[in-house]
Amino acid sequence: MSSLRPGTVSLRKQATITDVARQARVSPATVSRVLNDVPRSVAPSLRRRVLKAAKGLDYRPNALARSLLDKRTHTLGLLITDIANSFFAEIMRGIEEVCRKERYSLFVCNTDRNPETIADYIDVLREKRVDGVLVIAGGVPGRQPFDLLPSRGIPVVVLGRFDAPLPAVRIDYVKGGRAAASHLIALGHTQTALLLGPKTSTTSQDLLRGYRQALNEHDIALSPDCVLHGNGLAAGAMPLAERVLRLAKRPTGIFASNDNVAMAVIRAALSLGLQVPQDVSVIGCDGIQLGSFMNPALTTLRLPIHQMGVTVADMILRLIAGETVEDTVWFQPELIVRGSTAPLASRPVRRCKGHDRARDADP
Repeated sequence: MSSLRPGTVSLRKQATITDVARQARVSPATVSRVLNDVPRSVAPSLRRRVLKAAKGLDYRPNALARSLLDKRTHTLGLLITDIANSFFAEIMRGIEEVCRKERYSLFVCNTDRNPETIADYIDVLREKRVDGVLVIAGGVPGRQPFDLLPSRGIPVVVLGRFDAPLPAVRIDYVKGGRAAASHLIALGHTQTALLLGPKTSTTSQDLLRGYRQALNEHDIALSPDCVLHGNGLAAGAMPLAERVLRLAKRPTGIFASNDNVAMAVIRAALSLGLQVPQDVSVIGCDGIQLGSFMNPALTTLRLPIHQMGVTVADMILRLIAGETVEDTVWFQPELIVRGSTAPLASRPVRRCKGHDRARDADP
């Protein structure tokens, strides 16, 4: 009769190489040669016996023992801003695809762009003896805690613009900002606004720089009231969008630094009684799949998100293998025009709900 109490689970001890050797009636050294495909002669009958015993015992190699032998843990550290964001999640899928193929594991760290969190995770990753670190955490100016990792024998690849001499995958966000502004200008929108991420974000800085370049080429001014910085999240974008849509000179076109923020802008417009794109055209940036299912479907600057993840993973594994990699690999955004943008309406500008109240409240 079983002595286990109801609800308890019996834990079976994992098989060791000694268990396989005992089952196959061979030495542990013979088991090691067979399982590691060591090019030394092992009789076919012995090989079959070892493989049968290993399968019967559900033997799995000891990754820790192997790492001590070849001085690698076959683990990568991944610093990522927010795994709940579809953009970062799709990048991680590309990274995982490569890691699964190459038998590497990922140690995923959500940073929320917090410098202290990044520094803490760097310490953890060093303690875990990861073979390399990927930084997909949103570029910020200045030196970062991961800058010194290569001097400690840990290669690093970053995605974004960082002030660090590290191999990087970069997105031409300046070109993206120009493309967004040019599209709105071509549709007749001269009163436009931007909803960006934090001022310290290099992505926001580059998008704004490109956007201003296109406006300057057409002698179009950009009001300081129409450049708003948030936290890059949809929830944080809602009040900013409502604020800019209640301006006396309400913008007829809005460019958002990512698709989630752009979708928040659309929701804010609808909540104020405005129509998209009849009253306000909206452009996003990223090209996440959800944007194509919106009504209206979101015009966006699409990025090859999955391929960017594949690229950074390939680069870090090549560095770990002692190969050289490119200093910078560039990806270009592609303007995808959908239903959320349209030519400027010729009819009078509709006032949004609460416009007069909000205007009176302004100093």
